[in-house]
Amino acid sequence: MPNIEIDKREFDNLIGESMDEEKMIEEGSMLGAHWHRIDGNVCDVETYPNRPDLLSVEGLARAYRGFFSLDKGREDYEIHEGEEKVQVDESVEEVRPFIGGAIVRDLELSEKKINGLIQLQEKLHETIGRRRDKLAIGLHDLDEVEPPFTYKAVEPEKVSFTPLEYDRDMQLGEILDEHEKGRKYSWILEHEERYPIIEDAEHRVLSFPPIINNQLTEVHSGTTDVFIDVTGKHEGTVNKVLNILVTALSERGGSIESVEVEGEEMPDLEPEKRELDVEYFRSISGLDLEPEEIAERLEMMKFGAEAGKERIEVEVPAYRTDIMHQYDLIEDAVIAHRYSNIEPEMPNVDQPGARKEIEDLVDRIRDILVGKGALEANTYYLSSKEKLFDRMEREEEGIAEMSNALTEDYAVVRNWLTPSLFQTLHDNRHHRYPQEFFEAEDVVELDDSAVGASNHRKLAYLISNSGVNYTDARKALQVLERDLGIDFQVREAEKSFMKRGRCAEILLEGEKIGFIGEYSDQVVENWDLDGSVAGFEIYLEKLV
Repeated sequence: MPNIEIDKREFDNLIGESMDEEKMIEEGSMLGAHWHRIDGNVCDVETYPNRPDLLSVEGLARAYRGFFSLDKGREDYEIHEGEEKVQVDESVEEVRPFIGGAIVRDLELSEKKINGLIQLQEKLHETIGRRRDKLAIGLHDLDEVEPPFTYKAVEPEKVSFTPLEYDRDMQLGEILDEHEKGRKYSWILEHEERYPIIEDAEHRVLSFPPIINNQLTEVHSGTTDVFIDVTGKHEGTVNKVLNILVTALSERGGSIESVEVEGEEMPDLEPEKRELDVEYFRSISGLDLEPEEIAERLEMMKFGAEAGKERIEVEVPAYRTDIMHQYDLIEDAVIAHRYSNIEPEMPNVDQPGARKEIEDLVDRIRDILVGKGALEANTYYLSSKEKLFDRMEREEEGIAEMSNALTEDYAVVRNWLTPSLFQTLHDNRHHRYPQEFFEAEDVVELDDSAVGASNHRKLAYLISNSGVNYTDARKALQVLERDLGIDFQVREAEKSFMKRGRCAEILLEGEKIGFIGEYSDQVVENWDLDGSVAGFEIYLEKLV
């Protein structure tokens, strides 16, 4: 989840009061913002991915004002009609077809506020923007350029400008090859013959989206009027992110001014109209609230809400990207109600869930073997025939195979665990010995069931060191016998992958459930190991 750094003083100032830290951290976490570090006035806050509007101190403070009933209801942001335009050339249709634009005037920007704005920009890039592929944002000092603006695609060698953090002009292709941001995001344009740019009336480049802006338009502490561009591949997402940006700047006292983009006035901050059925709310939430109470909870989450007898008319703020169903409105109302105020009830179902016995058994085995000094491994379910059979000196048998495997190393589903532990020994062969590993997980074996295969829970254990033998494996098995209260029997056997005379079958009440022994020198050599290896593997489902 994304993290942002904010200044507690700015947060308090935007809220309008100094908020108690315990209340802010504990109760406020239900909003989807978790305060991980408060060092003086510097705070680290982790937010949920579905709430990109909380990725700034402005958005966070707005949400907290409603949640704690300091300023409930939907914010009504005023948009002043502007005269500036963005013309969109058809050349961008195949590259990056959508652009949104707006102007925010009368800002008083400090370095701290600018850093917060840049942080919001970059967090939106990395999250909802999919590392700038889905959308990219440009912030420009409007005083340095001359509208109207044109958004078009050009041949890389025909356009040059001075990118941010550089002091010389560079062609677009040079920027991709040499500039830090160019190298980082060049993959987005690697299949394009033309690159998108935004230029002003005097053909000066403002931006080369999604890569870098012109040094000319850099926002600084003296900037009062900012032109915002958002370009991308999905029109709805471009518009929502533009709304997040302009409303955040409006929270700072900025005046929003519209920009005409291909005949459309932007930004569009009109709320989305929704209806919430009162009985549906009650059935889903389990809360027997009156319509007016439900509407109040929604207003605490900064929605507009008007209660009727059967339905609540809801206005969803233009910066909210996560409201797709009545469920989302219900969830927000329940959050405002506070989970701590809900009395838990046992659901009325005829098949209540319960933990399987085998899971309790696995937990006990983990405690036993870790207490003995073994490390638990967590390996891949997918493997290869070469590892499962060839390296283990075992004859190949029927096994579940991938029909479209990406590589041979992960082409089949393992049917026993021991090869996975040998891989673990191989990966750790340069570390100190002795080494003990175990794993209690599923394997898949072919059978006559409806799907042709079934999962089986097994336990495998290996110990490796110079001089390790059958006795070392038997001691580990005896520890399990003692602590689980189980009496295993062992019966001499032969396995192709174990030393002759140092291998046995493991039985429980006369039924074969596994094997134990010392692995052959050839198997050890196949895995490029030194010393000796001993161990066992058993079916755990036979023990419950």
